[in-house]
Amino acid sequence: MIELGVLGLDTSHSETFANILESRSNASVTAVWDGGDVRESEYTREFCERYGATRYDDPHAMIGDVDAAMVLTVDWNGHRHLAVPFLEAGIPTMVDKPVAGSVADVIAIERAAVRGGAPLFGGSALPFHPSVSSLAETMPDTAFSVGYGDTFYYGVHLVDSVRLLAGTDWTQVTPNHGPGRVATIDFADGSAATLRFDGPEGDGTFGFLTVGERTQTVQIGSSTAELEQMYEPFLDEFLAAVRGERDDRNRVTDAGTLLVGVQTALETGDPVTPDTGALETAEVASESFLADYEPYY
Repeated sequence: MIELGVLGLDTSHSETFANILESRSNASVTAVWDGGDVRESEYTREFCERYGATRYDDPHAMIGDVDAAMVLTVDWNGHRHLAVPFLEAGIPTMVDKPVAGSVADVIAIERAAVRGGAPLFGGSALPFHPSVSSLAETMPDTAFSVGYGDTFYYGVHLVDSVRLLAGTDWTQVTPNHGPGRVATIDFADGSAATLRFDGPEGDGTFGFLTVGERTQTVQIGSSTAELEQMYEPFLDEFLAAVRGERDDRNRVTDAGTLLVGVQTALETGDPVTPDTGALETAEVASESFLADYEPYY
């Protein structure tokens, strides 16, 4: 039985993920910490009672009591502080999207995983939706995608998806100087993806068009059924990582730096590569997003 620790109850993921994990015969949520301002203290108490979990006042006090950890806080600028001690202790750790708001934080998380020899998993669950992951089977060399909402917090769904489809590291982000927030990403294998982040928000959908051996289109909505279709394989693959059956460290860290690179390119209006100086100091602040944040459902 894999005993899991949950860090952060302020998004809808904590309860949804716990429900899915409790339905698995090989996993259980046994430890919980929440230090956010989104949920009331009573919610934490009820959450622990519902899943038979122990509540911790110090998140890192559960190190040694759990087999794996899930960092689920909405504040991406706090993910490094929460995740690093677990990874250094050798504990497999999922870091929810967005992984971090700066390249420095992404690198610190990666190095902690290397030092501790711990599996690192996380980012967006959208790439694991069967309709999206199946696009990689045709080896697309060109992709187009559109999403909605905050360019960073929700834009991660597009960025992580095209990174998974490419299956290789990014080499450049070029902002498109035209209507909307659009950027083109080049990957090491010569493939490219053009992403528009400010699509119609009322529709609550993400769309993909890929061109490779054949042309395919996919549209993912935000219904409960659609969310479950991406969360279930996402969590199953996390459990596989915990068991040492897959290695996602490079994917997670490269996608994490790519997300910061996209934001930097859109803000500066200049192309960005992994070696661009501006990328080293770029930081996407979370305060304004947190001020208006409410769990999605």
